[in-house]
Order: sequence, then structure tokens, then C-alpha cells
Amino acid sequence: MFFLSKDQVDRDVENLRRQTLSPEKLNAELKAQAKEKKRMQENVEDFTWKDVLAMTIAIIQVILPYFMVMISVMVLVFLYFYFMGTR
Repeated sequence: MFFLSKDQVDRDVENLRRQTLSPEKLNAELKAQAKEKKRMQENVEDFTWKDVLAMTIAIIQVILPYFMVMISVMVLVFLYFYFMGTR
């Protein structure tokens, strides 16, 4: 609640910091940012089916125990009512 405009303050501080940099340091920083952006873009382009498979397996490992518990509870409830109904 108190930090509603924190992002704007951070952007303003970053703008002030850049404005006070010397031109050489500013150029070096811009080159470093461009290089980092290019590297990140290359990493995104290297996204293959193996990455999708790995993420799918990871999601299954997280979700599968919850499904097993839900299915077990449903089977137990079904068996409970089945045996109570046949007596």
C-alpha cells in the first residue's frame, strides 16, 4: 500500500543516474545492455522440444501427487458408500 509508486521512483532514480554518467561510461553501459539483450534473444531462439519435454515432466512431478491423493479419496468414498449400500 505504501509502495504504490515505487516503480516510478525506481525509474526516476535510474534516469537520474544515467544522466549523471560520463558519455564513455554511458556508451559502455548501453553496449553491455545491448550485448545482454542479444544473448537473451539467442537463448530464446534456442528453445527446443527437449525444453518443452523437460518443463512438461517438471509440471507432472508437481501436479501428479495432488491428483493421486484426489483419486485415492474418491475411490475410498466410493468404496465406503458401496459397502454401506450392500449391507
